[in-house]
Amino acid sequence: MKKQIRYIIIAGIILAILIGALVFLLTMPNKEDESTSTSSSTATTLIEQATGNIEKIVVQNSGGTYTLMGYGAQVESTVESSGETSTVTTTEMVFTMQEHSSYLIDKDKSDALAYDCTNLVASKVVNANNNPDSDYGLDKPRATVTVSFSDGSEKTIKVGNDVPDGKSAYIRMGDSNKIYVVALDSVNSMLVEKLQMFDKTILNSLSDDETLSLLSVTGSGRKKALKLEKKAFSNISSYYLSSPNQAACDADKIESLCNSSLFPLVADSVAAIDVKESDLSKYNLDKPYYILDAKTSTRSYKILVSKPDKDENCYIMLNGADIIYKIESNVIDFMGGDGSDIVSKTIFYPNNLKLKSVDVSYGKIKDTYTIENTVTKNEDGVDITTTKVYYNGEETNITLFNKFMRNLSVLERAEKIPAYDEKSNPVLSVSVTYTDDTIDTLEIYKGDKKAIVVLNGKAVGTTELETAEKLNNCAKLLATGTDFDSLVEDKNETSDSSQATA
Repeated sequence: MKKQIRYIIIAGIILAILIGALVFLLTMPNKEDESTSTSSSTATTLIEQATGNIEKIVVQNSGGTYTLMGYGAQVESTVESSGETSTVTTTEMVFTMQEHSSYLIDKDKSDALAYDCTNLVASKVVNANNNPDSDYGLDKPRATVTVSFSDGSEKTIKVGNDVPDGKSAYIRMGDSNKIYVVALDSVNSMLVEKLQMFDKTILNSLSDDETLSLLSVTGSGRKKALKLEKKAFSNISSYYLSSPNQAACDADKIESLCNSSLFPLVADSVAAIDVKESDLSKYNLDKPYYILDAKTSTRSYKILVSKPDKDENCYIMLNGADIIYKIESNVIDFMGGDGSDIVSKTIFYPNNLKLKSVDVSYGKIKDTYTIENTVTKNEDGVDITTTKVYYNGEETNITLFNKFMRNLSVLERAEKIPAYDEKSNPVLSVSVTYTDDTIDTLEIYKGDKKAIVVLNGKAVGTTELETAEKLNNCAKLLATGTDFDSLVEDKNETSDSSQATA
């Protein structure tokens, strides 16, 4: 009898253990959903609206709280159909920030938020099994977004933690007990902080009829100013680098600088808004590292830039504005350069229309040529400039003069300049005086294996000794009115002394 009672007790203990194990297994969280079990994996549409129905979106996340107000704006676009072009006007949703309506909003970010707030689909409905909200990050949501529609309805989205799959996130709609799993891409827009919702464009692109006319960079980060100006004194391009070196610029490189580095100029992020002058020292903009002055045919700008930090980032702002941006220093590294990356490989090719006189020296001889430009109008009202060149008071052959000046363009820049006797007499010297009385002087010195080209006192290039002698001979023949060989190919070569000038 005692043995039977003992077996019954043992059986009871075993049964109790089994029941406890069963209860534990039933209540243990599912590893796949991190303390959840999925009661439904059917896709569920949570919000389905047209973005045009949005009246406002209130976002609260780690960057604070902000309100986007939506309104329809008319946008014109060009459409081609059957070979014909027509203009179509459509209504596009545009947002402003209620708290800071004077600042432009990043259209890509606001459009993404508007889309996600009107097209939200859950891939799963989670059965939380009485687990606390903290298991899903919904006790303290990363973002709470409330969107109001024109029909009077309102939806609130609370964004919790990421699901362990790294592709999804937990959310709750309003005060519902249900927890949903949605694609992470559909809630990332709701995590965008207030400052990052602002547009980051510092300078816009140039319009079709707009050109750069002046670029100057000064500041504590430069020993000497970088200055670029539009000055049609050269046939190489209409841009001239006047500091820290003097050189004609390469037209293609100037276009690249304008279109790739400056217009547009876009920052990586917004650092501060509602900035006061007293705030500038916080961002090292009270004593700018660079000060950029830029003028176009229609606008003028002044930009202040801080010294790069240890991460090679700079603070940057438009002078007088109240918004500060952050930008990688390599985007604006041209501000610290000497301009050598934008100058032309061709050293010297003056524009006759901007010349007053030219002194050509070789040996002990100095020939002076004076240039006379006369502007008249033709029967169509177009300005026609007639150029005459005088030597020793008498008109000389302009075709030969043009060929000589063009031959000088054979001289090109070089990175490495060999040593030469600076005190020796140059093989050839050409000093030009422009109509504004500025002067450029080109000199060619004989070296051991190369001839050295010096512009305004600075060695900038080399050429073959034979080429130097040919240019010297061209100068002698020019003085006698004798023809000589062209050293460069010029597709625009002309012997006409008259040309239209706009």
